[in-house]
Amino acid sequence: MIKIAIDTGGTFTDYTSVGSMNSDEEKKIFIKNPTNHQNPALGIVYGLKELAKSWEVSLEELLSNTSQISHGTTLALNALIEKKGVKTALFTTEGFRDALEIRRSQLDNQWDIRAVTPPVLVPRRLRIGIKERVKYDGTIIKQLDEESVRKACQKCKKEGVKSIAVCFLFSFLNPHNEQRVRDIINEELPEVFVSLSSDVSPQIREYERTTTTVINAYVTPIVSTYLEDLRSRLSEYGWNKPINIMMNSGGLSDIPTMNKISAKSLLSGPAGGGIGNQNLSKLLDNEHLVLGDMGGTSFDLHIIDNNETKLVPESRIEGYPITLPMMDIHSIGAGGGSIISVDESKRVLIGPESAGSVPGPACYNLGGTKPTITDVLLVLGLIDESNFLGGKFELSKEKAVNAIEEYVAKALDISVVEACIIVYRVASELMADSLRLITMQRGNDPREYSLVGSGGAFGLFACNIMDSLNMREVLVPVQGPVFCSWGMLGAKRRYDITRSFFMEKQDWDSDKLNEIISSMKGDCEDELLKLGVSLENCSFDLNLEIRYIGQHHEISIPVDKLEFNDGDLEIIDELFHDTHYDIYQYSQLENDWEIINLHLAGYEKDLYNPLFNFEDNNVDNYIVRIPGESFNVDGKTEVNVYSETDLINEISGPALINFDYTSILVPKGFKSNIVDNGILSISKTVMEEQL
Repeated sequence: MIKIAIDTGGTFTDYTSVGSMNSDEEKKIFIKNPTNHQNPALGIVYGLKELAKSWEVSLEELLSNTSQISHGTTLALNALIEKKGVKTALFTTEGFRDALEIRRSQLDNQWDIRAVTPPVLVPRRLRIGIKERVKYDGTIIKQLDEESVRKACQKCKKEGVKSIAVCFLFSFLNPHNEQRVRDIINEELPEVFVSLSSDVSPQIREYERTTTTVINAYVTPIVSTYLEDLRSRLSEYGWNKPINIMMNSGGLSDIPTMNKISAKSLLSGPAGGGIGNQNLSKLLDNEHLVLGDMGGTSFDLHIIDNNETKLVPESRIEGYPITLPMMDIHSIGAGGGSIISVDESKRVLIGPESAGSVPGPACYNLGGTKPTITDVLLVLGLIDESNFLGGKFELSKEKAVNAIEEYVAKALDISVVEACIIVYRVASELMADSLRLITMQRGNDPREYSLVGSGGAFGLFACNIMDSLNMREVLVPVQGPVFCSWGMLGAKRRYDITRSFFMEKQDWDSDKLNEIISSMKGDCEDELLKLGVSLENCSFDLNLEIRYIGQHHEISIPVDKLEFNDGDLEIIDELFHDTHYDIYQYSQLENDWEIINLHLAGYEKDLYNPLFNFEDNNVDNYIVRIPGESFNVDGKTEVNVYSETDLINEISGPALINFDYTSILVPKGFKSNIVDNGILSISKTVMEEQL
């Protein structure tokens, strides 16, 4: 049987498949196609038909021999970034409707007087106070006024509201009032989607919980409509099995779950790359990896330490706090389609706006007129204009030159080639700086890490970044251009539960802790059974989210047990202090701590995620002459160009290595070697002046 993974990005959609057709020898096939933003479900079907052609069968036959489809999508993220979610209202405890706008009264950079806070997703007239009140200990001190709920529903009906977020004070301790409000909304407004904070984010901190609930209400109807459309279209070709949806946590869920909490899919695409990075670390027995994934819209970074990835209990997307478990992924707007501009001070800017797939970069010849990184790479000779995207369409170098001359070269009063070299260097440094943020700024030494090059464009920048940070090597797997979808093949079906639980060190009560963990484990098992995971195939990870008393933010402490006794207090104490020191380079042994939240993750056991291999068709290499500054040499230089089908064990730079969906730059002073029959290792040679 075959497993298929689909990663829909802002510019391209990647399809990766592994398995055998009718018990034949196992094959590994991947393709890329431009993303269809107008009709994403139809675009997926078209891409699957192209994948079926690669398997030399019809789509019906391919799906009949497929056991699993996994899917990551940027639909929720794009709706949030572009502010194109549905019209949303907020029902909250009377007197607290402005919590969403007051925020935390703090800025990411308190010294930046021009800092812009993200817009409130719900206008004040649709933030409606409901008469009810739950006390800090979970007891109800003011009964729900159901008439106020019904009046609020009628106002929403007049306003054309499509989704309602419900977030009451302390509902994470007692969800009764929120659940009753949902029943009333379903009676009054049966077509309106309802998002309860006690379902989405049942934990302390009102602003963060409210924001997460509102974002879920804002994007879920859009994602739900798309997923139902996709399921309907695939059923026309015989697919009646579940579709696994990638989550921010790196686990797989299903469409019914996403129809309730689509906020779990905000970073579903990059999360696939994080799982792929973790699996690659284990397959290569390399404990320290940094994944650099440069797609058409963004550049994403993910770090692996000791063969494991890290989840963060809270992150920020577009300035909004999200209190859902997420992989620790850092992104900047520096993808192949990122638009280049020059400001009044003649500073070269890259992104965050992207040309997407349509109209795309100027060189696509689809109507785009703004220059992008892809245009720059084409003009520099680093991209083969006749073999882009596996030869699916030919690029226009003339259009790229015109766009760069009009928007960059003229503004800087230099030649087009000089402008391209400047842009190339600026892009390289932008990516190098973002890599410094997740290594050096966190106390990690980049020299201990290997840099994994993935995405369609990163292979042309990776060596420069590796050199800038003195990293060990660049690793480029064959499946690098579709790394996120490849990672999804090794993702596990998963369910996460986070519950607020308050216990200070001096009040340690193992029985009370065990009671709530047991309840969470039971809920987790029920959800995993719904996903088709048998109890004997379940594993569980528990994290205690702890902080020093008086601190504003807690840290996650992984523990290797689900049941505690009184003697475990000293173990937890030591784990917390040590983890705090590892993260912040200090600990306060004299201070007590408190548990704030419990996070339990249930998932199926390890899965097989095979590497791809190089093809061998005995195609000879050739030589081109291109601007030498791309290769650390002056003037123009002769460069050997290799393809996947004519690789030799060692290639010395300057050289270009072309694959169907990417190219790899080996600058002067670097060499590449084949490792594990499917990965290129590129390292810096010892220069004579260093001897």
